[in-house]
Amino acid sequence: MPTATITQTTSSAVLQLLRQSLDRGRWAPGAPLRQEEIATELNVSRVPVREALFQLQAEGLVQVVPNKGVYVRSVSVAELRELFQLRRLIEGDVLFAAVPLHTAATLNRVETVQAALDKASSVADWLAGDREFHESLYAPAGRAESMGMVRRLRFLVDRFYFSRLRPSTRAQGWHEEHHALLRAVRRKDATAAVRLLTAHLNETERCALAALPAT
Repeated sequence: MPTATITQTTSSAVLQLLRQSLDRGRWAPGAPLRQEEIATELNVSRVPVREALFQLQAEGLVQVVPNKGVYVRSVSVAELRELFQLRRLIEGDVLFAAVPLHTAATLNRVETVQAALDKASSVADWLAGDREFHESLYAPAGRAESMGMVRRLRFLVDRFYFSRLRPSTRAQGWHEEHHALLRAVRRKDATAAVRLLTAHLNETERCALAALPAT
């Protein structure tokens, strides 16, 4: 295997591991991310770590401070509210476009993802399944650029409510909201689906805001 391919594969693996650690709240907002320590822990060179950190910077998850280092991005209440407003606008628009384009096959895909999500026993599995549910719900719209924005916004906000999720508490609320969304999409009722999605994201925003450190 060419060296460039090996490096790229390693960088992708490091990126995924760092994203998972950020999701799980391993580092608090504002905490430094030291390349040497991460490379040692993962038993890789500093090159893939540096490349992964550059990607996380592009996604807005970390902040590079010249001559100081890399830090986990922190957000204010106003910034978090803005991120969720963007989610409502973009995801609502994509969902509205996707609803009339759903077929029996695409609905079966969404239902299969939700069925697995209903059985998720850990918060990590639930969060991964939730991302897959929303992506499969929006997929028929075929809007690649919008979906890129959706993913970036999710990466930015998911970590703020991850630590507050419990399968027996808020996750149950999301479960009910997902099934209501599915029923609206099956009926081809785009207006109702967007209304339900908006309410769903409002509850998610409330949970994320409650997880912000007190100032």
